[in-house]
Amino acid sequence: MNNIKDTILAQSTPIGYGGIGIVRISGNKVKKISKIIIGKITKNRYATYLPIKNKNNIIIDYGIIIYFKKPNSFTGEDILEIHSHGGQKIIELIIKSIIKLKIKNVRIAYAGEFTERAFINKKIDLIQAESIKELIYSNSKNQIFSAIQSFKGKFSNKIKKIIKIIKNNLINIEKEINFSEKEINTNIVNNIKKKIIKIHRKIKKLYINTKKNLLNNNKNKIIIIGKPNVGKSSLMNFLTLNNTSIITNIKGTTRDIIKENIKINNKNFKILDTAGIHNTKNKIEKIGIKKTWKEINKSNIIIFIENSYKISEKNIIKYYKKKILNKIKRKKKIHILLRNKIDLTNEKFNIIKKKKYIILNISIKKKIGINKIIKVIKKKVKNKNNKSNFLTKKRHIKLIKLSLNNFKKIKKLIKTYYLNKKINLDLIYENLFETQKFLCEIIGKNKILSQNIIKNIFSKFCIGK
Repeated sequence: MNNIKDTILAQSTPIGYGGIGIVRISGNKVKKISKIIIGKITKNRYATYLPIKNKNNIIIDYGIIIYFKKPNSFTGEDILEIHSHGGQKIIELIIKSIIKLKIKNVRIAYAGEFTERAFINKKIDLIQAESIKELIYSNSKNQIFSAIQSFKGKFSNKIKKIIKIIKNNLINIEKEINFSEKEINTNIVNNIKKKIIKIHRKIKKLYINTKKNLLNNNKNKIIIIGKPNVGKSSLMNFLTLNNTSIITNIKGTTRDIIKENIKINNKNFKILDTAGIHNTKNKIEKIGIKKTWKEINKSNIIIFIENSYKISEKNIIKYYKKKILNKIKRKKKIHILLRNKIDLTNEKFNIIKKKKYIILNISIKKKIGINKIIKVIKKKVKNKNNKSNFLTKKRHIKLIKLSLNNFKKIKKLIKTYYLNKKINLDLIYENLFETQKFLCEIIGKNKILSQNIIKNIFSKFCIGK
């Protein structure tokens, strides 16, 4: 972890030219810096128009100065924000001028260090920190809304309520362990069981919601699948309006996942071209096919392509169910089945709508019917409710799942009592305590929280945030 005693500064607006540029300074040397470059300490939380000077009292620029007095600031420290004109050279000159003051323990901030300090100073928890990053990098309304809900504390509060219930139960179990003079009787075990079931239900409900939200947050993901040489890469190039994928008549040209971002109906989609699914002895192709199956389970829109001369309209669904759908873990997806190369079978464009499937007879090469694929995606996604309640990350789900695993152990221990009238309250306490530890790790309240987790989260922020 970086030295929290240092005063840090950085450009908070993007590098380049714009209407304004913002330099942010945080730490215990803010007042000293302010007196030199501004000539005074401005009124707390008031915007003041003032000249910005260097150490030689030469005016660099005029701008808006805002001072945030600790602890009521984003980082919990004194913060000074300098809103200058948006020329990149001006911003760089302001930063250099502050560094040239040579005030001890004043330095340029690392990526995400302002938000990291807000977390260390308990202004935000770890979920809220993650939601800030998500807000910055959001590319859809759904991501923005779910990130805002998390920043408001919707997810954190759910976790905190469960932690509070667990703490109370730990206290009660500890009393039974330390102060119970008699043997543990059935009434005590029944009471513990009742409370354990209640906590278990709450965590299970949370697990279901977090998994659901993860799917919603990663909703618009299109994967193109099929055998080699059916037109997957050609379709990818058409949809991305670019030569993203290499096209040859050699079997197995695409051996890895190729990803691109596209926009359909003002919504952002990630589109994936994949290795052809077929039986092969080639080790590299096998790796590519394994990755394809992994991505199929993560995607919510599957575009399956087969050559029209190989399969009829009648049999394509049957084939798809047998070869693809039966191997998919999560089957609730949008399924678009394409019979390509109808120019070779002298068929006309056709679209067949079934309950769960859309079949299109097309020719990618001759551009027959391929625009209809976009229309189908637009219509299908429009009818889906993509709204998420809060932001969810894979690490959240992993830790909640670990919590649930502890309840399996606790239930076994309680079951043992009903069989032989013996119970190990110490083990129940340990498992419940470990559950609390996992939940605390989600919000960053775990005292022995791994520094790798902290580093991993905050290093992905931009400098100045």
